Amino acid sequence: MFGIIPLLGTALVIFKTVQGSTDQNSNDAFIPVAWHNLRSDEIFPDRFTSKTVGDDARVWARQGIAEGASCKEAFSADFSADVMAGRCKFALRATYTDVSGEMAATIGLVVANTPADAEMIESKIERIQSDAVASGRAPTVQPFAVRGTQAAAWAGKMGIGGAARQIYMPDSPYTVTVTTGPTDPARTVGQLPEPWTFIGFEERLPYRNTAQALAAIYADDLRRTVLGK
Repeated sequence: MFGIIPLLGTALVIFKTVQGSTDQNSNDAFIPVAWHNLRSDEIFPDRFTSKTVGDDARVWARQGIAEGASCKEAFSADFSADVMAGRCKFALRATYTDVSGEMAATIGLVVANTPADAEMIESKIERIQSDAVASGRAPTVQPFAVRGTQAAAWAGKMGIGGAARQIYMPDSPYTVTVTTGPTDPARTVGQLPEPWTFIGFEERLPYRNTAQALAAIYADDLRRTVLGK
């Protein structure tokens, strides 16, 4: 009898180990298809609180989620040809505004063909951002306007800052892209002639910083959501 008890204990440990491994494998299999199986409001939560947006004390509220998932619709032709061609399978978008209603952000979730493609998309976007930060606008995903909201006039020409962040999980094909800009189409940002171009850089930089913060926050949020399933 005393010899049986340790054997039962060993069997229980083995069972728990196998069960844990099975659960992990099941979760890993869910990751690549999570974009299709999660609800829209799980992929794009209704808000980001001020505590989650770095040091930028803003609250961001979702204004709308775009229908469809076409990479060609989500990115400009030049951007698609340079960054997304052969890499982007689907692209989901949602637009948010801060509570002041002065800044808009479109968040794009890119579903790449492979994890390596997701990594390459992030790398290419970050290189574009680094090259453009001192010289001009550098949006990534196309702004998505939402009728009847503060983002009703949010359009491509209004995108100022951009950023990207790969979502790190086993076999993850996901990269987040963000474009930020003013909600007021009459507002010009960073369009100044010499010798005041340095002021233009200072006007554009907050949009770039905000896009970076949102990309990091959203990537972490979606990662927790997917791994929690």
